[in-house]
Amino acid sequence: MTQTTATPIQTTWKISEVLQRYPDLLEKIIGMSPAFNRLHNPLLRKVQSRLVTVEQAARIAGIAPDEMARQLNTAAGLDAAGTIDVAASPEQTNDEPEWVRTAPVGVDLDVRPLHEQGEEPFAAIMSVVRAVAPGEILRLRNSFEPVPLYDILRMRGFEHVTRQLGPDEWEILFLNSGSKRSDALHNRQPVMAGSTRSTPVSGGWNADATITIDVSDLVPPEPMMRILGALEAMSPGASLLVHHVRRPMFLYPQLDELGYMHETRDLGPDQVEIIIRKPAPLEALGK
Repeated sequence: MTQTTATPIQTTWKISEVLQRYPDLLEKIIGMSPAFNRLHNPLLRKVQSRLVTVEQAARIAGIAPDEMARQLNTAAGLDAAGTIDVAASPEQTNDEPEWVRTAPVGVDLDVRPLHEQGEEPFAAIMSVVRAVAPGEILRLRNSFEPVPLYDILRMRGFEHVTRQLGPDEWEILFLNSGSKRSDALHNRQPVMAGSTRSTPVSGGWNADATITIDVSDLVPPEPMMRILGALEAMSPGASLLVHHVRRPMFLYPQLDELGYMHETRDLGPDQVEIIIRKPAPLEALGK
């Protein structure tokens, strides 16, 4: 590759952005860890590369995030001296919380066979999450550390402890604390599209001053995160219009639990419209 003055690759970039700008780096990334071998599969590459940042990929590979960024920049022919944002290392501790020893395992799920078959396990994981009662543990076995999953389950009130049992064997214990949190969304800014509009909705309410977002080009779990982030930023009583390619089945239970009114319309092949209204304070109290 030739030297260029392009912006150096940063630890905050998604792997998909790295590959979009520098597609020749695919083999370089795959060579950094056996966990990245699945990127040879175009479908898995499309899904997983959009979920993981360079920093998260470095954690999976067991190398420093800034070192991974430097290696990628060198391979891309970029001069990154002094221009890489050094990501803060997660706090490490050898002390496991008491619940690891005392809480019962409610669900035991091994998704390694799904990876071996070239399937994305996100749907399988989310399908069992609701079966984990407060105070119980979801024990997940995976072939790599599922870093993006932490924020998603944290929103649902799950704490986690991660153990690496072997080169391609990870055990993650998720405790259902019983209290859902939205702190993972506070720093996520929704991407808005379209203009303010009024959309009549059946069921006794109107979506006045609807904010519109389009998640059609995103892959799970990004659509759910984007929608929840947009709702978090909205004022009570406001409405959100979402353009999607499918019915978001894992989102509906969360909306119901939060007291949101919602309606879905199938407009055609790969074209769905969801209207969601954030409850006003008095409405929320009535739930």
